[in-house]
Amino acid sequence: MKVIKDISLEILGTNTHYFNLDEYSDNSNDEILVYGYNFLESHHMYNELKKYNRKVYLNVSMPTEFCGNVSTTQDQFFDEVYSICPYSVKWLNEITNSIKYKSIFYPFNKSNIPNIFDKKYDVCYHGGLHGNYHLECLNIMRKFNYRYMSMTHGINGLTSSNLGYATNLNLSNQEKLNLIAECKISICYNYFSVRDGNDASNIKNRTDWFKNEAFKHIDDLKIIPQIKSRLNEAAMARTLNLVQKDPWNVVENYYIPDVDFVYFDSNEELEEKIRQILSNWDDYQQMIENAYQKSLNYTTEKLYNIIKTDNNEN
Repeated sequence: MKVIKDISLEILGTNTHYFNLDEYSDNSNDEILVYGYNFLESHHMYNELKKYNRKVYLNVSMPTEFCGNVSTTQDQFFDEVYSICPYSVKWLNEITNSIKYKSIFYPFNKSNIPNIFDKKYDVCYHGGLHGNYHLECLNIMRKFNYRYMSMTHGINGLTSSNLGYATNLNLSNQEKLNLIAECKISICYNYFSVRDGNDASNIKNRTDWFKNEAFKHIDDLKIIPQIKSRLNEAAMARTLNLVQKDPWNVVENYYIPDVDFVYFDSNEELEEKIRQILSNWDDYQQMIENAYQKSLNYTTEKLYNIIKTDNNEN
């Protein structure tokens, strides 16, 4: 299978830059796999795609892409579309009367697995701030020996205004992973805030939007599920995932609660959970090892092999 990446519109330093799926590419003239956000906004590869009998797209932006006003008609050029959102897969297959949409995990390249480091820090979070829940989390983390990692480019206003609380800025991908490996706990929220106005309106302009389970809380809780790359990153760094329970809990498609990770119900109990884990740190070593072993199932190599051997005829 030939692999083409087009990450020209991806913000420098974001995870798609490090998939390196194209390293598994062969000289196939029959099958092609395309990935990169650029294709959501461009049909520039249409003529190239026509040359192949099997055309596959890896889309790691669902369901957040539906918050924008970008058309998803590019899907028509592909025979199969792999997505990290199982609810959008079910919905799109229903409204298109097809089986072309398929669920897949968020991949990481096994070459990026960090070494084992001594645990210097209590708790960490890396990435953008997208709502009050992230600000509350940051305020709680500051009570501990924490690490908050952020970029200074391609970030929103909330993240920018709180960069003063960041302990590390503009790390390379490997530096980030090494630092996560030096932390005992990584906090994860597997959802994304839906802003009033354009986000909700753009979602509701989609055909039968209300049939997508991912959109059931855009009016009351104003969130949609979004599995985070930091989940696998923490697991492969042998750092304990502390995950907020949400209405979807997509994390359970990949890891088992109280076996591979720990839930917290809300930010109100986050501080208590952190203190409990730190006070009983030795009790969590098997859980950390369990998650690490599970994470080895979610590499780009395994993703490539799954897609290469799968097709709609199976």
